Amino acid sequence: MKKKQHKFSETHIKHHKDGSNTHHYVHEDGPDQDVHTATADHDSMMDSMQDNLQPNGPEAEAAAPAAAPSPPPPVGAQAPAEGE
Repeated sequence: MKKKQHKFSETHIKHHKDGSNTHHYVHEDGPDQDVHTATADHDSMMDSMQDNLQPNGPEAEAAAPAAAPSPPPPVGAQAPAEGE
């Protein structure tokens, strides 16, 4: 099983009648590190979850796979003329 890449142990989401949501991300290091957010709709709620539950910073860089190098240009290809 893959290890989680964030420091939250629980996520609580309240769905309100008007379609908005409030979120409480419970941090492993204690309540002073918890994150509370509010969103207007489902798409915003999903964005909030991705923002808070995806790795970021140095942890993300260390966990991210290296980007593949760009392929070389085809043989005989010319660079575009200046101004094109």
